[in-house]
Amino acid sequence: MRGLLIALLISGVALGGCGAAHMEQSADGSGKGASLATHVGGETNIFNPFLNDTLPNLRKSSSEGRAMLETMGGNVPTISGEAAYRPQWKREAYPVFYGSPTAPHEVLVLLDFAAPQSEQIWKSVVEAARSFSPQQAKVAVFANSREYYGTDLMGLGIWISYSRPGQAMAYMTYALSAWNRAKAAQRAEGHVRSFNNEYDAVGKTGEYPIHYTYMTSMLRPPVSASQELAVTKYCYDAGNVNLYQAEQIAEYFKVQSLPAVIVDGKLLSSVSSAAILQAMQ
Repeated sequence: MRGLLIALLISGVALGGCGAAHMEQSADGSGKGASLATHVGGETNIFNPFLNDTLPNLRKSSSEGRAMLETMGGNVPTISGEAAYRPQWKREAYPVFYGSPTAPHEVLVLLDFAAPQSEQIWKSVVEAARSFSPQQAKVAVFANSREYYGTDLMGLGIWISYSRPGQAMAYMTYALSAWNRAKAAQRAEGHVRSFNNEYDAVGKTGEYPIHYTYMTSMLRPPVSASQELAVTKYCYDAGNVNLYQAEQIAEYFKVQSLPAVIVDGKLLSSVSSAAILQAMQ
């Protein structure tokens, strides 16, 4: 099923831990934020559907394909056109984990769950977010993971970002850490697996999957038993919409490898909390 939504698109058819979640919920902009630049660069927010009616579209098509579309009375497929039937498509194509979607400054975080350094990169983002208010800047998150379960985990983050406001940053901190812990436990046992489904991503037999543990025992309120299947299915679909945009953003900004952070349209060569804040000044 993982490739289904991507095929349809192409063919044209949380701040770390409990303290972090508290900070995100209480950051209403009334406190003092960092001293950031008044104006932002021209490529800031270019992929933001909350501020733009048209988004960059890097899909490649042959002249024959374009001619066929014209003959059929069609147009070149776009993410907004193909995903617009989904009620939360803007939040899936541009999931804001912290801040207002219309805040002027922008931190784009591109993750690969299978890259261990994603956890440290995320910690730098979390630290930087403590220095600006939700009205000054937002953190939008994308994932293109070499191991498929990362897409599902990203999808849960999207769902949390609007269904459980104030908890998405903490969730991502947990998910990336739990992924690395499970890999380390498997490595210690001498049998590391690719995390292509939720049952691959456990340190030992009998452990609950990462997403299940979080949504049933760590979210407030938790996901009820009657909702679990629907939320899990949603995570898969939303994660794939987000995956498509992660690929588009990476291509547009010439990102060579993930994880990566783009601040106000500038790809950071080295990621730290200080570098993120400096790029907005």
